[in-house]
Amino acid sequence: MILRNSQIWFVHCNYQPPLPLKLERDVGLAARVVGGKTGSHSTGHGETYWDKFKEIVAMGFIPVEVAKEIGAIPEEWSHPEESTLDKEVESGNFRLKK
Repeated sequence: MILRNSQIWFVHCNYQPPLPLKLERDVGLAARVVGGKTGSHSTGHGETYWDKFKEIVAMGFIPVEVAKEIGAIPEEWSHPEESTLDKEVESGNFRLKK
């Protein structure tokens, strides 16, 4: 379970640099996503925070703590500022590794 008003940062390590995404549980069963491949959005159309969590994991994102633990990203890695993340994604700062 993800507690209300809690947030989890993920990374997708097939991108250079690793592509960050934040999942934040909102009111009720809703969630808000920041970053990632599709940019910021909220759940809707009957989708819950748990549906969104499963979708994020299925796309290949892993929690930052796990990525650090397995050495996929350095211990000192930190996500970009939330306010600029969508612009960084849109500008092509994160590219799929070949």
